Amino acid sequence: MILGTGQEGVVQRIGEFVEKRFHPGAIEASKVDWLSGALRGTMPFIPEPEWTFSEGTWVLRYPWFETLSAEDLSLDEVREFFLFCLEKNLVCANIKRANFRRRIGGGLTFIDVGAWIVPMNVDYFRDAAARAFTLASLGWTDEELRQRSRELREDGSLTRLPGFADFYRELLTQHALRQWRTAGPTEPRELAPASDVTLLIKACAMDVAMLLTQVRHIVGQLESPRRFARRILLVDPYPGPFPREYAPGDLPGLISSAEQLQREATLDEIWVAPGEPGLVAAVNAAWFGLACDVTHSARGIPVTPQLWGFDQIQTRYVLQCDLDVLVGRRDFGHDYLGEMRAAAAPEDVLGVAFNIPQPENVTSRPYDAPLGAFVPEVRCGLLDLERVRACRPLPNELIDGRLARSWYRSLEAHQQRHGLRTLRGGDARTFYIHPPNVLKTDEAFLSRARDLVGQGQVPERQRGQWDLTGLPEDWAYAQRHESIVFLIKGQDTGLSRVRRCLRSLAMQEDQRFGIVLIDDASEGLLPWQMGPLLEPFRGRCTLVRHARHAGRILNFRLGILELCADPETLVVVLDMDDALLSRTGVGRLRAEYEQGCDVVLAAMFRPDKPTKLYHPDFVEPRRHWGGEVWIHLRAFRKWLFDAITPEDLQLDGRWIEQCTDYATMLPIVEACRQPVYIPEYLYFHERSTPRTLEVRAVKDDLIRRILAKRG
Repeated sequence: MILGTGQEGVVQRIGEFVEKRFHPGAIEASKVDWLSGALRGTMPFIPEPEWTFSEGTWVLRYPWFETLSAEDLSLDEVREFFLFCLEKNLVCANIKRANFRRRIGGGLTFIDVGAWIVPMNVDYFRDAAARAFTLASLGWTDEELRQRSRELREDGSLTRLPGFADFYRELLTQHALRQWRTAGPTEPRELAPASDVTLLIKACAMDVAMLLTQVRHIVGQLESPRRFARRILLVDPYPGPFPREYAPGDLPGLISSAEQLQREATLDEIWVAPGEPGLVAAVNAAWFGLACDVTHSARGIPVTPQLWGFDQIQTRYVLQCDLDVLVGRRDFGHDYLGEMRAAAAPEDVLGVAFNIPQPENVTSRPYDAPLGAFVPEVRCGLLDLERVRACRPLPNELIDGRLARSWYRSLEAHQQRHGLRTLRGGDARTFYIHPPNVLKTDEAFLSRARDLVGQGQVPERQRGQWDLTGLPEDWAYAQRHESIVFLIKGQDTGLSRVRRCLRSLAMQEDQRFGIVLIDDASEGLLPWQMGPLLEPFRGRCTLVRHARHAGRILNFRLGILELCADPETLVVVLDMDDALLSRTGVGRLRAEYEQGCDVVLAAMFRPDKPTKLYHPDFVEPRRHWGGEVWIHLRAFRKWLFDAITPEDLQLDGRWIEQCTDYATMLPIVEACRQPVYIPEYLYFHERSTPRTLEVRAVKDDLIRRILAKRG
């Protein structure tokens, strides 16, 4: 039974099979080879044929199955068919009603198996989607489609096609969502709040410069997997002079920064300890039974401010720490707080010290202490305030009207007399380090150490040490040696977009890549939120979290010049608020890399301009307004970036802050030897910057100046 004839051949039903006999020369052997692989697993959307070469021509054959004519196409059927094509990375280019059949249970089957099924190409795909849309939504006939098909290839005509832009946006967005869901959940584990524990961070007027950074660090590092009942900043208003002073005091500045932290909900309350002699004397009398109205000890150590703070706390436990401590977490799911509370349960325990970095081969040490030991941890530790208050009055004495001992040394003396204990030990996944004051003036070193400690990364010489130690070279970010490295940058990117970005990497079928992720001083992106998202890339991700904004070009230079080690590495730029759009993205990049390509660009989908397509010009990009070589996805070998002079990335002696894609890619493309463009949707680019005429004018002027640099 003849089912149809066409330019390629004759289709007929022979028993329980459908056979298409191609005209001689109508299809190439190479095309048959590609179709043999591409049409595996395509049922029921496209038949899966067997191929033979018979009597000088190609013949395909597949089992016959009952279908209905598809004169009336629905948009839902069309959408599902094109989602399937995106998943299979192919295009059925010859779209018309006659080439579709409707399955008995619903859904479309494309029956024109032959040369018009091609590898994914966004130009062909958009054209095919537009053709199908006119049939299903606008009711065009096959003949009308044939006559007007040329206009469907023009950007302007497509934007005027009623409803198509929305249809195409929804189609590509739904495809993206399906892809990202394959990465699986990467949500942080959150346990019940520790309703009986208050976090108390102690600061003085000398800490003004580091207050914002350090409070955000401490709270962000400690509030997982349990939240605290309250997060309090306790301010000692003492004006100085300070022991081991490293900066002048600025109490108004400190309070102003603290209020900012409270407004952003990093802190719940700010407590300023009293300095009035009567109030101070009452606190000292309650804790030591001594008549003393001075807040600091004979050695200048704050005593009364901290005890006053303990008196204000309503929970049984307090996790109290100095503002300057650096908190390390190797696993944000580790319930360190639950373990410390459990360790504090025996009646002879007054508190539990926070762990310090342990040797590499130590995963955990039992919480323990000899009778009377150890010294209560003032820098960072958990106290059972109910038991500590029961120890009052603590032993102390006066020297020239001042207390001789600090509160923790007094408590230590009480422990020794009564056989009480403060425990040490714990799981090595969570720890703290204390930076001596002498190191606090080196902001760059301290910032890097804070970041690395926060990630649980410390050099060997730091293990077993309370105080921060080592040379700057000991505290260096890990270099990446992978052949493909994703450079991810961003600032103040919302968690949902960061999650989307990293899931798009976790979903990749080819996981042989590294990551350099640079967070440029974001506010609100918490470490415990990032930890689980980065877990799939453990051992191959270098995370840099700036305490101060650095800027795009400096981050490019850090991420590529300093942190990528191999000149031949293919650096792939991925903005933190964007995502990869295909699970085969890395595989496609690797294929071109292994063919020797030194610049690789690929098609991007923009929800704000859903039908827009880009065609990079590798020959004369400066003559054509950048020649669209700035598009996402963009990748290049490290040596190409290394060769860019600082002057290429500067205007008026300053680093370029906007349009950095033009500034970097123009000299790279001009120096490359083997560029390639992949016409597949590999990148989801969702713009987050406002588009106004004023912004556009500023950027256009900047682009003109960049284009003129070597013009």
